[in-house]
Amino acid sequence: MSSEPYRTVVKRVHPHAWRWQLLGATCALAASLAAGVWWGMQIVPPEDVGLEDGSGLRDRLTQLQLQTEADQQTVNQLRNHLTQQAADIAELEQLLAFYRSVVAPEETDAPVILRQPDLNAAADKGVWRMAVIVHRGADGEAVFKGDLRLEIRGRGPGEPQIRGLSEVDSEIDSSVFPIRFRYLQQVQVVISLPEGFVPETIESVMTLTAPVKHTARRIDRWEDLAKLDLSS
Repeated sequence: MSSEPYRTVVKRVHPHAWRWQLLGATCALAASLAAGVWWGMQIVPPEDVGLEDGSGLRDRLTQLQLQTEADQQTVNQLRNHLTQQAADIAELEQLLAFYRSVVAPEETDAPVILRQPDLNAAADKGVWRMAVIVHRGADGEAVFKGDLRLEIRGRGPGEPQIRGLSEVDSEIDSSVFPIRFRYLQQVQVVISLPEGFVPETIESVMTLTAPVKHTARRIDRWEDLAKLDLSS
């Protein structure tokens, strides 16, 4: 049996080698964790992201729709306001034209002028609304005083009743109305015709007591006034 001499092997190890090994293991672990996170992000279903984007788009669309509806409502309100203003302006222009005719009175020596009555059928059968305007016929600033009497003549039983609008619900039954004005005055009345009565004429009589005494009278045919109302 042969025997070999024992050999001693000396292996040199750097005194800080364990630190390098620990650093390497730490780097490897960090790389593994980073790779895992990256891989997890890659496998997220694309439809989830799409749902989030779609929800945001729906919210934005809803906001735009609400804003559009609000803008449309504002436009409609503005349009209605302008339409009402146009109607008011047209009415004021007509009123201004009438006032000018009063300020520049007709060529007459009469101190007051009676205009043709405005006759309109009411909703109730046999009931009519009438407006009569009286205005000054001369220049000046005097206050005119007196009374206006209205009388309806026709054929048939009974007598028509003439009441002021403020007296419709009262027991007052008078066809004479007090007049006091500087430039003009309008008297509005309600006429109730009895059943079977056929109106023919409307007589308006203005009895002026101040600043001078004067009586103005006019007679209009009911048929003519009713035709004017139907054609307007």
